[in-house]
Amino acid sequence: MHVSDTKAEESNVQPAGAKAPMMPPYLVLRDLLNADTVSGLFDFSLAHEGVFEPTGVGRTEQVVVKPDVRVSVGTHDLGPFRTILRDKLRALLTDLTVRLRTPPVDDPTFELQLVAHNDGAFYKRHIDTQTASDRQRIRVLSGVYYFHAEPKAFTGGALRLHAIGDPDMQTFVDIEPDHNTLLVFPSWAPHEVMPVSCPSRRFADSRFAINCWVRRPKGETAPGEGSLPDPRI
Repeated sequence: MHVSDTKAEESNVQPAGAKAPMMPPYLVLRDLLNADTVSGLFDFSLAHEGVFEPTGVGRTEQVVVKPDVRVSVGTHDLGPFRTILRDKLRALLTDLTVRLRTPPVDDPTFELQLVAHNDGAFYKRHIDTQTASDRQRIRVLSGVYYFHAEPKAFTGGALRLHAIGDPDMQTFVDIEPDHNTLLVFPSWAPHEVMPVSCPSRRFADSRFAINCWVRRPKGETAPGEGSLPDPRI
């Protein structure tokens, strides 16, 4: 499967002579899944509300819940949808690395997390490269697949992608969490989830997402370890 098989939007990648700050590249793939699959995923999420737990942060062996940094609930139980999303990402991976100008991943593994953001939820600025769950591998691509009830019952929740080399954090782009849409960007890109407003506070009205990370063995040579790569290369 190719990125061109879906409705795709991509950022303007800055030329080699561009001055800082530099926006990381990103792709937005619309209508990623068919209607029956999206409906099934939504129903699955509602049926498993009881297994969602507060999400945490941390690069150590123990992930810690820090409500001043991240507020949401999540689970790694995706049932049959884990295979569906993993296979979709695997099929797209070569085209994604080409379009985002990141090194190819010869031995990828995929990490998936189903997350719900309800009223007041957010996630402050961070990067995704390091993971506490597997110290032998590093995240190289980050994806967020969005879905929600229709009509949408929340506002906010955009993913804010920050420029590199902007200490004042005034250069960024906000990508809206549109239904049945996959956003993909390099894991070294600083980003955050903007606050969500969900007046009903019903779980079913949440901003649902599947966080997707592509990981490679740390022994491979690629940007992201030790220093940030130059997005212009």
